[in-house]
Amino acid sequence: MKTYLEACTVPTVSIGKVEIPRLIMGIHPFDGCGYVSPERDKEMLDHFSDVQRIVDVLAYMANQGITMVQTDHMVPHLNRQHLTAVWKASQQAGINIATLPFIVVPITLDGQPVDQHRVHANFDQNAFERYGQTYRDYLTNDPIVGYLTGGHGIEDDALVNFEEVPPYTPEEIGRMKIDYATFERYIGFFDGFDLLIADPGAEIDLLAPAGRFDLIEEYITFLRKHFDAVVTSVHHPGITIPALEEGNASFDGYITPLNKLNVFMLPTPDSALEAIRNSSRPVIGIKTMAGGRMVAQEAFDYALNEIGIAACMFGLGTLDEVQYTTAEAKKALA
Repeated sequence: MKTYLEACTVPTVSIGKVEIPRLIMGIHPFDGCGYVSPERDKEMLDHFSDVQRIVDVLAYMANQGITMVQTDHMVPHLNRQHLTAVWKASQQAGINIATLPFIVVPITLDGQPVDQHRVHANFDQNAFERYGQTYRDYLTNDPIVGYLTGGHGIEDDALVNFEEVPPYTPEEIGRMKIDYATFERYIGFFDGFDLLIADPGAEIDLLAPAGRFDLIEEYITFLRKHFDAVVTSVHHPGITIPALEEGNASFDGYITPLNKLNVFMLPTPDSALEAIRNSSRPVIGIKTMAGGRMVAQEAFDYALNEIGIAACMFGLGTLDEVQYTTAEAKKALA
């Protein structure tokens, strides 16, 4: 069986100690998340309920030289199916497909897991304080935000009510810890796979603006015992990336939305793009095609060539869709 690098035929880039393809397979919409509509999600979830359809897509991609795939454990029963598909696709293609696991940071406050609603309230509080009505207007009009809120967008009265869902206070954030026993269970989810790069989840968007670099560095040190490189997902790049840069956090790179339509680039497209351009570390782009709203070659050409990020991770679909998208993505790299 070939290694992922032996079979990789697209340009590669170094992230920490790891060489990776500049094109990476994403997990969506195998898990029923396509960023277009609930109807499209159901269609994809039904289609990929047959695991062999996922296997065929992954094996095709690997044989096209794109030999790394994102995995996660956010929806365990679906993502166990996805991991099964990754293993079967590796056997079918004769290639040991590398994985980039998304790992939620198990943060606790006084021994209890943090409330994700309050965590997101902190995201909004930080954005409102810096960008005010500009952030509010952006949320109202962004199509992926609209998708995430049931297809209706966000009206003023639907924004987070800070009295009902209070953000964590600086004092509370100062008491937060990481539950490493839970983290070990998370790692066990990926037993048997070629784990190269760890991707801590959106909790970094809470810890970095709050200045908890002690906790971030403690976590990175722990991750490096298991992985050759540590990157982090960043969902509010306009705030979080500058905070991580200023704090000199020792991540090897960032994973964040980037697309020419400025979709889901938080807290504002201008702030997100400035942070990405000024990053001292490699950036892996997601939402490259703006959730299926852009022509593939134009989307990849913008991210990889015009902006010049290190790599793109993109969601897959049916085999016909994947064949087209893959060909267009390769043209952008040629």
